[in-house]
Amino acid sequence: MKEFLLNDIKAIGTTVGDLYFPQTKLLLPFDGSNGATTTSDLSNSNHAVTFAGTAQISTAQSKFGSSSLLLDGNSDYITVTNSDLSVGGATFTLEFWTYLLGGIGSLTCFYSDYSSASNGFHIQKQTSDVLTVGLTGDGTDILGTTALTTGQWYHIAISGSGGSYKLFLDGTQEGSTFTGSATSGSSTKYIGNFYHSSTGNIRFTNGYIEDFRITKNVARYTSNFTPPTTAHLTSAGDVNKQVLINSTADGVAIGTGGINQARIAKAWCNFNGTGTVAIRSGYNVSSITDNGTGTYTVNFSAAMSDANYCCNMNSGDKAVVWGIPIFDGVSTFLAGSCKFITQDPSDNPSDNPIVCANFFGN
Repeated sequence: MKEFLLNDIKAIGTTVGDLYFPQTKLLLPFDGSNGATTTSDLSNSNHAVTFAGTAQISTAQSKFGSSSLLLDGNSDYITVTNSDLSVGGATFTLEFWTYLLGGIGSLTCFYSDYSSASNGFHIQKQTSDVLTVGLTGDGTDILGTTALTTGQWYHIAISGSGGSYKLFLDGTQEGSTFTGSATSGSSTKYIGNFYHSSTGNIRFTNGYIEDFRITKNVARYTSNFTPPTTAHLTSAGDVNKQVLINSTADGVAIGTGGINQARIAKAWCNFNGTGTVAIRSGYNVSSITDNGTGTYTVNFSAAMSDANYCCNMNSGDKAVVWGIPIFDGVSTFLAGSCKFITQDPSDNPSDNPIVCANFFGN
């Protein structure tokens, strides 16, 4: 009988996919026939999309493919309603392409979800034609610097992790980084206008929108980047596939049974806990906060899906790791961070030269 190794097994006919497709909560390419008033959410959430006014699919202009969403600037918008689209306090990326036909010199809102004047999130163009982002109400938390004009496609993105949010225009950061937390807003999301109960529908977009995407628990962009050169991918491809050997050992199956990418730990780090805290190496860890003697917070680059994950940690000096149990060391589990205490052999809080922590969860 011929022997074979597991690493000899290869998937045939593999497909390229989006690493973060499982975290994509809304994906609207606005594909369709000219004049259509329906479209599909190609994320796994498959949200219903409602067209208002004379909003419609148009083949007159597109960035990718052959169509986009056409809005007339005086009554058109679309809505999507679901609480899982809320970005309040979350790590997220919201992005889209737009091509303006008019509205220069006037307020133009591309996205809003306000439940009140002080609770919600928007991206809009000011009367000065620069972009503005309000994450904590109908105000300006980030103010852009580049004036938009008609007749060209722009890629617009707001992306943030751990309460630090940035605005990007064509891949270049606009304005300063906002270090607060986004508010939750309404479960109804408006694309192409501004809405809350005290104002009604105002600030309509006059132009086209394409490839609108919301990704939760992932900051896709944290520094300047090259904007997408093709339409957003609509599946996870093979990046999330696993190989299963069945119980009778007469074959294998390759599928996407829901595993969350090919990593054992959701996050891990090895850092020096003395003096100025420094990360030696890690995965999905953006920084370590030194809270005092033996007390640290590990901040995740991409947040966990919830706070019900597992943390394992030990610490010690350069010669030996104490191996202190963590059951009495974790003080705060949050989706975006974990706070714990390191100790000496006498169970006293201690800044130790070697601190190792790993985190597991779905």
